[in-house]
Amino acid sequence: MSRIALVITDRETNTQIKSLGVALLELRVDLFKKQDLDYIISQIKNRRLLKIPLLLTVRNQKKEGAVKEFSDDRKKQIIETCLPLVNLIDIELSSPLLKQTIVLARQLKKKVIVSSHYLQGMPHHLESIFKKSLSTRADIVKIAGKALSFDDVLTMLQFTHRHRKHPLITMCLGPQGSISRLILPAAGSLYTYTFIHKPSAAGQIDLKTLQSHLKTYSLA
Repeated sequence: MSRIALVITDRETNTQIKSLGVALLELRVDLFKKQDLDYIISQIKNRRLLKIPLLLTVRNQKKEGAVKEFSDDRKKQIIETCLPLVNLIDIELSSPLLKQTIVLARQLKKKVIVSSHYLQGMPHHLESIFKKSLSTRADIVKIAGKALSFDDVLTMLQFTHRHRKHPLITMCLGPQGSISRLILPAAGSLYTYTFIHKPSAAGQIDLKTLQSHLKTYSLA
């Protein structure tokens, strides 16, 4: 079973994607060339033709990993319009839209990933982040922290293995965290994120390299 989530924007073609054998497509709508709703809808409908589960992700704050900041009202519009067209949505634990997004997802029978991103270092309160995320009734909890040393990777590895019975996605950001893209799935992380052309987060490994490594260590 593939554990690979391929991060895409509107630049990749369906022909490039269709035979890659990935388990999930994360649509980074905030990185699309255009942000008008009709354009976004047309892009999502095109990706639906691939018959691969679609994850809607809209980052609008720098602390979440957004390249450009924009209003929560705009983000809300995108979510309300596009959520019926996808399988899952990623919403940040810190987002003011968290509760209403989860309510909407429940109404539409869509799964919710509640995510937390720590771009400057590894958080020391992983357990409290996990508990707070669970309290939102998230289907999947996602935690990403920047690794400044291998000790940080080891911290996330132990945390992931400890909570492997719960749907969980973990990763370590940054160059020191690249190895986490391989070992955290072995410890229980549901997905490892990758790219074809350009990484969407520091420490991501390109798809071909990642698939080769996962196969080598019987993790594919």
